[in-house]
Amino acid sequence: MLKKISLKFTRDKFLSWVIKISVIVWLTCILGVFAVIGYVVGIRKELFDKAPDAFMFLLLGLILLGCLAFLVGVVSFTAQLITKRSQKKQNVFIFLIRLFFILAILPFYLLVYIIRPLEIVRRLRHLGFKELLKSLNPKFLLSKAVALILVGAIVFPIWIGGYATVGALVAGQLGYITEDINIVGTGSMYPTWEKGSKGKSNKELAKEIISTAGFLPYPNGIVIGGKRYFGHTLGRGDIITWENDATRELTSRDGAEPAGLLKRIIGLPGDKIELRDGIVYLNEEQQREPYIAKPRSTFGEKFLKECQVITVPQDAVFAMGDNRKGSSDSREIGFAPIKDITRVLPFEKQKGKLDKNWHDTTNDLDDTAKPTVDRNRFVELLNEKRKENGATPVKYEPKLDISAKARGELLLKHNSIQEQASYDVVSNAMSKAGYWNSYVWEWSLEGYYTADELIEDYLERDSTDAKNVWFDKKFDDIGIGEVQGNLNGCPTQLIIVHAAGYVPPNYKKEDIESWKTSLSRLREIQPSWANLKNNSNFYQNNKSDVDRINEIISIRIANISTIVAKMEANQWLGATEQRMIEQDKPLYDEQETIATRLNSR
Repeated sequence: MLKKISLKFTRDKFLSWVIKISVIVWLTCILGVFAVIGYVVGIRKELFDKAPDAFMFLLLGLILLGCLAFLVGVVSFTAQLITKRSQKKQNVFIFLIRLFFILAILPFYLLVYIIRPLEIVRRLRHLGFKELLKSLNPKFLLSKAVALILVGAIVFPIWIGGYATVGALVAGQLGYITEDINIVGTGSMYPTWEKGSKGKSNKELAKEIISTAGFLPYPNGIVIGGKRYFGHTLGRGDIITWENDATRELTSRDGAEPAGLLKRIIGLPGDKIELRDGIVYLNEEQQREPYIAKPRSTFGEKFLKECQVITVPQDAVFAMGDNRKGSSDSREIGFAPIKDITRVLPFEKQKGKLDKNWHDTTNDLDDTAKPTVDRNRFVELLNEKRKENGATPVKYEPKLDISAKARGELLLKHNSIQEQASYDVVSNAMSKAGYWNSYVWEWSLEGYYTADELIEDYLERDSTDAKNVWFDKKFDDIGIGEVQGNLNGCPTQLIIVHAAGYVPPNYKKEDIESWKTSLSRLREIQPSWANLKNNSNFYQNNKSDVDRINEIISIRIANISTIVAKMEANQWLGATEQRMIEQDKPLYDEQETIATRLNSR
């Protein structure tokens, strides 16, 4: 009997010692956590993602040690209570349930334990209010007050913080907590997010942060038996991020860092997508899209061409940027595999926050919604860019509108787009419109554009050699033709730009001297051939040859005189002069033939 008592005493003593040590360690860890947070945030003025890693490791270590001490203390306290109770074994389970419930509402349980409201009510009924006040001991009240302060200042915040921490950790693991990601200024998601600074290259815009937005990790939710529950299901209108080899190759083309893409889901698995005449067709229905920059602005690219119908596979989605004319997306690189999607901003979460710049879609499908180019506005914007690049301003020339429109009609008639037409082709079109100049250029684009879009979404972001032509100092006049029709059986519009300017010919000196020598020789021989008409016998016998050679010499002298005069004045030879040059060789050959025949008689 004595031995049992001794063992029980030893066990109780050990458990009490463990409980005391656990409490001390727990309180020390709490003070340590507050100290580390206070030092990093209050003194260093930093957040833990910017502070040295040592502080993060120390904070996590203190939290884990504190949790372990609390767990050891609770287990030891439970074991001590079980050894002291005389209840039957079947009541232990009930006791553990009660203990778990008490820990779950620990601050409130302690408040009730300290205040003992039922005892106060009982004494109030027995003694009355005045007698109850008289019976209260000041030391007793002080101890109660101190206990309440400790519960309110220490236990309650820790209890709330514990639940918040556990809830945050669980929510984070399940993907329910949003993560702020940076939105860069490339403008592909305009107007949902603003564009970056004007004049910057794509590489520079890819580094310019213009906003942040809270995205959910994807996938999220609880996985049970291989199935995901309580997670977000991808829907049309959701904005997603994804990254793979295709996105990295696309984003690195202009020298920027390889990265993923941020675009809006348009098509889900099984959907049929078609782009026709600037409109998105989803499952054969025209779409009104309030989030896009301009109506009638969605045109095909390398992967999805105009009037081509594709079906979204079961393991992917089709995504495009809101600024359809300034976005590289699924139209170019193909579908976004669902397995590569890392974040999602649900469509319903965008309303009331990101939809302030979206537009009314009432008239989006009407022909009146098709953008058109304001010529004067286009020339104004282009001249601003030309000035920035050291080029002289150009002026709007209506005759070049006519030649550009004629070229557009011809291209649609032949069912083709000619990116670079020859000088003769363009010059001939301009000539028919009553315009001529020495230096000409033609550029064509498919789609509907405003003047601002032509400058911002094409000129500023185009990395091809064509961009340099816009700033060519030799151009003086410009015009634009907009022609609607069908291309490969698909309705479309071609925008043709014609530009022209005068460049002095700067003839070679030896070329001018060659023509002057020919002219001088003709003038030298002209009198002797003319004198043959005075030899009546010879002239009568060779009248047709003599008249013809004198006629040829006169024609050549007149033509070459005109050519030399223009060349010496450094003027371009026009179509008339070009015909003179073409005629001179046959005339020279005929002259030599007649001269040989006459000299032999």
